[in-house]
Amino acid sequence: MNGNLITIENRKDPYWFLFQRVMRMVPDRDRGDRRLQRLLAFRLRRDGEAATHEYLIRKVRDRIRCRYPGNLYEFLKDDSAEIECGPNPDPAPQPPEIA
Repeated sequence: MNGNLITIENRKDPYWFLFQRVMRMVPDRDRGDRRLQRLLAFRLRRDGEAATHEYLIRKVRDRIRCRYPGNLYEFLKDDSAEIECGPNPDPAPQPPEIA
């Protein structure tokens, strides 16, 4: 089963440098959480850097908006905290339709 875990902390490949850039976006109090690191490493490998940045920015904003007191990993993995908070009143602007 350990072969299935993404352990980014022991690697020095190109993803490790991308991972370090993503981790700079994580609030200081949550940076040491290994579960969060593995979740973000998975998303980085699966979705790429740009999508992971977008995802993390959106989720950190939602966490602040909801005033969620727990750690970031719990907020990311448990959608019920975000659902209880209510819909986002400021959705991302949509591009204008092409005429």
